[in-house]
Amino acid sequence: MPLTRSNDGVQILDNAKHMYFSRERFDAPDEGEISVETEITARVINGVPEDLYDGFVSLNLLDFSTGLAIDFFVCNEKYATVYARLLFPGVTIEGDGVSGKPKVFAIFKELPLPDGPQRPHQYKITYSKAEDTLSWYVNGALVNRETGVPVKMDGFLCALGLMTEKEIRDGKSASLHGQGLIGEWTPLVITKGIS
Repeated sequence: MPLTRSNDGVQILDNAKHMYFSRERFDAPDEGEISVETEITARVINGVPEDLYDGFVSLNLLDFSTGLAIDFFVCNEKYATVYARLLFPGVTIEGDGVSGKPKVFAIFKELPLPDGPQRPHQYKITYSKAEDTLSWYVNGALVNRETGVPVKMDGFLCALGLMTEKEIRDGKSASLHGQGLIGEWTPLVITKGIS
């Protein structure tokens, strides 16, 4: 079951090997929070041990109007919370990035899996538009919190992915070497409420 898809010219397209996108865009409430939760089991076959970006299973909240990407990446040994503002194809990001905050950024926080590899864990991402706050939970425990989100996210698509994240080198994808991925997700649970 080796991965086979790559792209030699567009990094975002090279990263995504196989993704499922929600048909619905989920609106973020002006007050309170919206949360997305699922159980993920990730299995990386013939991957580079301890290299999260060699192959991972993902939960992604993607807002193509602002460029925000809020994610969990999970491999055999670890997971990462991801907080990014990206230049998705077709997205224009307003501003010049001179106000002390970068216009485009990606922040990855890597942590070991709490109960060992290739086991199911519960992952939840919560967003508060009113407080400009993002929170990530694993098995009910808060593992990361980011404040001061630079733009209001009115809503997002949910995506589930099998991915790599290796930089394209000399016009050629460097993401494939025969490794494979198996991802299992439970149905997404999306809740809105006042915190």
